Amino acid sequence: MAQAAQHFEVKGVVREIEPDGQTVLIQHEDIPGFMPAMTMPFSLRGTNVSHGFAAGDQVRFELTVTKEDSWISRVEKLRAINVSAGYFGVSDENRLKPGDTVPDFTLTDQDGKAIHLTDFRGKAVLVTFIYSRCPLPNYCPLMSKNFSKLQQQLTKEFAGRFHLVSISFDSEYDTPKVMKSYAEVFTKDETSWTFASGGKQQILSVASEFGLVYLPEAGSFTHDLRTALIGPDGKLIHVWRSNVWTPDEVESRIAEVLQDKSILAAAHGKGNSADQRNN
Repeated sequence: MAQAAQHFEVKGVVREIEPDGQTVLIQHEDIPGFMPAMTMPFSLRGTNVSHGFAAGDQVRFELTVTKEDSWISRVEKLRAINVSAGYFGVSDENRLKPGDTVPDFTLTDQDGKAIHLTDFRGKAVLVTFIYSRCPLPNYCPLMSKNFSKLQQQLTKEFAGRFHLVSISFDSEYDTPKVMKSYAEVFTKDETSWTFASGGKQQILSVASEFGLVYLPEAGSFTHDLRTALIGPDGKLIHVWRSNVWTPDEVESRIAEVLQDKSILAAAHGKGNSADQRNN
C-alpha cells in the first residue's frame, strides 16, 4: 500500500542553494496546522532539479511530507528580492578540521548527570545534533533512526568500543526528562548512546566547532545538519554535512578507525588524564 502523503502549497524566499543543487534553504511562510514560519533546508525533487531560481528569489512550491520523508517540488519563481544569500553562513575559521583535537565539553545527559567528551576517550565517538520537536521526518528523526540502526550494528562487532551522542540545541524545551522520553523511543540500551543538552552558550560552543547552524524561530528552529566522527584519540575524523549518509557507510568508517593501530596507540597514550579525572 502506498504511503499516505500530506501536500502543502507554500511561499518563501530562497536563502541558499547547496553546490549539488539538490538541497535548498528557504525562509518560508507559516504552514497552518503543520509548521510555523521559519527557515529550513529542503530536498528538491521532480522537474525543478534543473532549477531556474537563485538565492534571493521569492518562490512558490509544493511541500510533500510522508511518514518517513519530505521534499519540495513544482518550484515556481515569483520575483527576485534583495537579500543576503550568506546570512546563515558560518566562518570556516571557527570550524574544526579533520586531524584537529576536539576540545572537551560538558553537557547534561538524559539522566540529569554531567558528561564530558573525554569520558569517551579510547572509543570512536559519533556526535549529531537534533531537537525533539523537529517536524520533518528526514531531518532530526532520521538522524535518530540512523543512530538506532548504527547502535545495533556496532554492538554486534564493536561492543564497548564506540559511543553515540545526540545533542539537542533546544535547551529550553529539551530538559533531561524530555530527552529521557525521547531516548526511550529509539533505544533500549543507553549505555552506549547519550542524549544530551545544556545551556545555550554550552550548545553554541559545541555546535560552532562542527559548523552547525541553528536559529530559534517561533518555538521551532532553523537548522542544518552535522554528524561528526571523533577518533579514540579525541581527534576529528570526518563531518557529514547532510542527511544523505547511511548507517552502513558510517559503520565502515568507524571500523576503519577502530582498526587503525596508530590512532589506538595515540588514544592509549592520552587516556590517562581522563581516567584520573573520572576516579
